[in-house]
Amino acid sequence: MSNNPESEKMSDPNKVDINYNAKAIIFKSMELILNNLKENMDHVARPKYFKHTQKFINIVYDGLKNKRRFFLLASGRSGMILQCFATRLVHLGASVHMITNLASLPPLRKKDILIVLSGSGTTNIVVSLLETYVNTIKPYAIVAITSHPDTIIGRIGDITIKLIGRTKKDTDTVAADTAILTPEGTQFEISAFVYLDAIIAELAVKLGKTNVDLLKGHSETI
Repeated sequence: MSNNPESEKMSDPNKVDINYNAKAIIFKSMELILNNLKENMDHVARPKYFKHTQKFINIVYDGLKNKRRFFLLASGRSGMILQCFATRLVHLGASVHMITNLASLPPLRKKDILIVLSGSGTTNIVVSLLETYVNTIKPYAIVAITSHPDTIIGRIGDITIKLIGRTKKDTDTVAADTAILTPEGTQFEISAFVYLDAIIAELAVKLGKTNVDLLKGHSETI
């Protein structure tokens, strides 16, 4: 047995030492993320999948034009990503509510739109809140965004957008020596963030909005 703890640490092929050649690790992580984004671009662009994106755009566009309220549901880091999407929807003039068990919300109406984001498609708190809302009334449209369309969250969508990317559900299918570079749901989360921002760009152009128009939606105090 070696008396050198550093040599023992580096001899384990299933571990990445973040103190070893940190610059190379940083760029390897970024490369994995960029490759996943490119994979999603190719995936979403395929006609059989792009039709779902077109329907998603049309639903949100209809919601903006007809003053429908948007209810957004996610948890954890996915919740933060949907919050970013909510901010941009507000800049486009939408009325948006983030569904949470910590706040009072208006009831869902038949004319409203529900958007759900979950990489695994099985997040317990999301499933619980989703069942509560959908059991009360069927909204105008439900859009689910996930890596697993065959889950309870994926199946509930009128439209389900599949994004490619490892989630916490997929940890046993990925080599341990690279998983730490984009841990848990990082790939899905970053892909969802970029995808939703691109949806905003499409909607802004469709609505004839400019960057100046969107800036008018910002709070003057922030």
